Amino acid sequence: MKQFFITGTSSGIGKALALKALETGHKVTGISRRKNIDHPNYRHFTNDLSNCENYNLINFNVNKSADELVLINNAGWLGEVKPLAEISPKSIERAFQINLIAPSILSKLFIEQTAESNQKRTVLNISSGAANYPVQSWSTYCASKAAIDSLTRVMQLDHPDVRCLSIAPGIVDTEMQGEIRLVDNADFPDKQRFVDYKNKGELSDPKEVAIKLLEIIDSTENAADCVFSLRDL
Repeated sequence: MKQFFITGTSSGIGKALALKALETGHKVTGISRRKNIDHPNYRHFTNDLSNCENYNLINFNVNKSADELVLINNAGWLGEVKPLAEISPKSIERAFQINLIAPSILSKLFIEQTAESNQKRTVLNISSGAANYPVQSWSTYCASKAAIDSLTRVMQLDHPDVRCLSIAPGIVDTEMQGEIRLVDNADFPDKQRFVDYKNKGELSDPKEVAIKLLEIIDSTENAADCVFSLRDL
């Protein structure tokens, strides 16, 4: 049995991961603003990750019967889709708080609080293809995801006893994709491409992505490097 700590469990990949882990017999602690999972092995922390003052309220309680402790930093925010000069300073700050600062601090707390355990430990950061490819009007999202990849590489060097992964899940049918399709064309010239992904059925199902991610956690052989994309497998 594994003990999972997953951010962003209210929808999308985070919810799919939590439900699949519970279905498989693991225990899950969800961290998000809304609770919508009811299960005897599910515990929830209601927490707004855009406010770093809330991070220290999170306690990574070690379940001594677990074979492995797993933190999945899944929560993310696309941010304002506009050229950088038109984005509000508050939105820039919020994007980096959710996409970079929260995973950084939560990873630090997880590694620190579980240091005395003898269990296997894994930190999985959900990245994006946008970490490697600039997308017009996505400055804060691209930058924060690129930083997550670098953070993960350094974490692995700093803490070789913890398996650190940063995985881009591909283009997934989540609320974020719905938000992209509602952006004004003038702010996002590449909008039609994302509309076409939906219309042509090219978006991955969050449940299928969750299965693949859990399979990687189950077997180190499925991860050739600490930073990669599911599309590379």
